Amino acid sequence: MTHRLGRAAAYSSLALLSVAGELKAQDFEGKTISELSIQYRGAKTVDEARIRNLMNTKAGSTYRAEGLDNDIRTLFASGLVDDVRFLAEPSGAGVKVIAEVTTRPELVGVGFVGNTVFKDQKLAKESKLKTGSALSDEQILEARRNIEKYYQGYGYPDVSVTHRTQPTSREGASDLIFVIDEGQKNEVRKIRFNGNNNFTASELRKEMKTKEKGWFSWLTKSGRFESTQLDTDQEAISDYYQSKGYLRVQVDVTREPVSDGRVDLVVNINEGDKYTVNGVSFGKMSVFQSDELYPALTLNSNSAYSSKKMRDDVTMIRSYYGSRGYADVVVDPHITDAGPNRVNIHYKITEGSRYRVGKVNIEGNTKTKDKVIRREVPLKPGDWFNSVELDTTKARLENLQYFSEVQASGSPGGSGYRDVNVLVEEKATGSVGVGLGFSSIDSVVGFLNLEQSNFDLFNPWNFTGGGQRFAMNLRLGSERTDFSMSLVEPWFMDKQLALGGELFYRQSTYFSDFFEQTNVGAAVSLRKPLGNRSSLKFEYRLEQVEIDLENNIPAASLLNGEEGDFLRSALSANYIYDSRDSTLLPRSGHKFDAGLTVAGLGGDVETFTISLQGQKYWNLKWDTILSLNGELAFVDGWGGDVPIFERMFLGGGRTLRGFEFRDVGPRDVAGGTDEVIGGQSLGFLSVEYTVPIVETVRAAVFYDMGFVNAGSWDPSPSDLYSDVGVGIRLKLPISPLPLALDYAIPVSSPDKEADQGGQFNFYLNYQY
Repeated sequence: MTHRLGRAAAYSSLALLSVAGELKAQDFEGKTISELSIQYRGAKTVDEARIRNLMNTKAGSTYRAEGLDNDIRTLFASGLVDDVRFLAEPSGAGVKVIAEVTTRPELVGVGFVGNTVFKDQKLAKESKLKTGSALSDEQILEARRNIEKYYQGYGYPDVSVTHRTQPTSREGASDLIFVIDEGQKNEVRKIRFNGNNNFTASELRKEMKTKEKGWFSWLTKSGRFESTQLDTDQEAISDYYQSKGYLRVQVDVTREPVSDGRVDLVVNINEGDKYTVNGVSFGKMSVFQSDELYPALTLNSNSAYSSKKMRDDVTMIRSYYGSRGYADVVVDPHITDAGPNRVNIHYKITEGSRYRVGKVNIEGNTKTKDKVIRREVPLKPGDWFNSVELDTTKARLENLQYFSEVQASGSPGGSGYRDVNVLVEEKATGSVGVGLGFSSIDSVVGFLNLEQSNFDLFNPWNFTGGGQRFAMNLRLGSERTDFSMSLVEPWFMDKQLALGGELFYRQSTYFSDFFEQTNVGAAVSLRKPLGNRSSLKFEYRLEQVEIDLENNIPAASLLNGEEGDFLRSALSANYIYDSRDSTLLPRSGHKFDAGLTVAGLGGDVETFTISLQGQKYWNLKWDTILSLNGELAFVDGWGGDVPIFERMFLGGGRTLRGFEFRDVGPRDVAGGTDEVIGGQSLGFLSVEYTVPIVETVRAAVFYDMGFVNAGSWDPSPSDLYSDVGVGIRLKLPISPLPLALDYAIPVSSPDKEADQGGQFNFYLNYQY
């Protein structure tokens, strides 16, 4: 009997006909498959194991005609077969299934026709194709897109790539030939605007992804563009006008050849009149009343019309309904004239039905455990379906940084239910870094970093997929030896509690010219979120601190009382509120951190410290960023003096950048060393303004000021230090964190010893 489906059959199964008798398809339904045999018609270009892996039909499974149809669809969808034929025959009490497949030709060579700019070898490399096996249509189309993208990156926006196969003398083997129409090379010399009476050319250029060729085009690829990008830029300019009230604006972008393959882009604009909203109304609703929605609108009567605000209001209305379980609500805005330069907006709402959550389906995760993903999904089976929580799910999973792509959607479940579908595409979450770096403290430093942000302590030898965060760092320099190893479980006991532990060893000679400090110990912490943006963190730290003085210290020096070994046992509590839009490059929001540390739960150190820290960010015109960063802190002893390693200092990167590291504070003047010995009260404030130069480079200007007073609880700024400077912020491909390079000069220095002239600082610009 045969059960066959070819490409022309459009995935509909044919009747099973017996080869040996009058058996019909239903005679095999429900029987056990005793054997699955793969037979090739023509050359064998796809490995048998690969064919079997694509099929659900296996020896020992139950024979279903529907199952064979599904396997046929899967095999064709893989792009690896040209034809599939299933045969079945009795085998004792079961059935033997034979799959006859005609596989795609093996690709043995890649050729190119029409290319004059790039050599065949270069294009073959950029295609990212590997010969020696059959290729699916999807792989070939991806190779075509890679070649087109490569051409476009060198100024050929109109390139097009097609392909054909060419049989070789060997059976089942073909060459793949790419046919290239390169088009003309175009680089954007200038972008000109005509008809823009209400907005400057500079404002409109910022709405376009296409840029004029500039000095840094070798780095930013400015001046290069794609034809489809011009359409997108045209729509962006139209939307910019419409968001400012120009409802009827018309925009057209044309290319004017200049010379040597360069073009000017001419953007012709007919602005039209500016429109005002006369009134806003809603269609028939049963879930909400109009009065419930009006206060949440951003586009109201007598407001300037704005396409952006109207989209925001549509999103708001859908969110209102989505939060109540109405997953299929449709909000359709209608704009009608209401007199000269005035319009009415009417939102027609189709409410649909209310749904509960059915299943929560997780797909695409091959390394990450289901529970790691599922615990980030606030929607549980039986809850009212909430489309707002779908967006929350997507944002939470993206913030994990485990996945290159996240999709969260709803689909029909049973009657009255919507299933939640989460599809992820995993990416590498581990990193190893070995090399040499530079530091403004000890110039050259060697480092070794091991990090895994999706670690699993209970998955030996693989150690991935559990959602834990592991890090091991080693730094070796002329002035330091640092080693630390840490592990964080963000969902301790399957609750939203982050349990962390750290082991560390730090030997530092850069703190002072007169002593060496060594810290070795461990810490354990517990962090509890109090909401979407706030949290409470507790930490216990036990460490041995050793202060080793140099031999040449005068007898009268205050440092003489600091030498020795100290056991420090401390408990700290911090309240943190963080609304920043990013930790790497914040543009808006703020962070506040209030902390209390008590040392003296056993051990030799008896102090308590209070600190208040804050950061605030504003995103201003032209993507410039204004930021404030400040701290106020006090330390006091409750069983004796405050040791030097508990005192406070300013100077160096991230604090007073016009002064040397830890060179601002009370000094050992009477003791004859003039060494800064630190204070017990600290205040610091910095204002910084950064401007984008190119996508990966920002220029900065800043002003820092601060004080360190000897006594506890002394916030007097009478001895105020300050500096002013400039800097560069670099986002380099070799580092996930931005690098800051600053030069600052002192403006005010009550202690003349601290004024050493201009200072360079470079450091990782990352605010935790």
